[in-house]
Amino acid sequence: MYELFLLGKLLARPWYGYEFHQVLNAFVGPSRQVSWGTIYPLFRRLQAQGLIRPISRQTSEGGPDRHAYTITAAGKRRFHELMIEERKANADYRETFRAKLGNFSRVDNSTRKSVTRNYLQRIVAIQAHTTHHHDLVQHVASLSDDERTMIVRAIRHELALVEYEINWLQKEMAEFL
Repeated sequence: MYELFLLGKLLARPWYGYEFHQVLNAFVGPSRQVSWGTIYPLFRRLQAQGLIRPISRQTSEGGPDRHAYTITAAGKRRFHELMIEERKANADYRETFRAKLGNFSRVDNSTRKSVTRNYLQRIVAIQAHTTHHHDLVQHVASLSDDERTMIVRAIRHELALVEYEINWLQKEMAEFL
């Protein structure tokens, strides 16, 4: 997800690592922070793969050098690959979708539709799985009534989230895609 996010940002303009760090942390939110130990290895890896390149360096007296980076032609191709890629085992699927959604202005309508449809399919599958889990919990004899009640509340919370997402996605697809 970080690779997609960075390449998408670089499509718009060159970025310094410090700027990217601030924007990425704002994106992931207050409950999760991305460390410099993640950012700089990402920049180095993408540079080694030829996806980005440094274009300028600012030096401040007594401070560290600052490099601005830009995307290469290979980086643009990789960005488009990441936009259409669907990873089945992706714990960050919601954040990945948000990163893709934020980059919709950089892809064609066919890609937008495909990304949205794939995400909707994932959410519908989660809804089916969660509904099945809800039904199973109802029949587990070893659970106390209090424990069952609390588990069912947690499941209903997840169902409410996915139902909202399904409705939102369907509305977006009808209006904009």
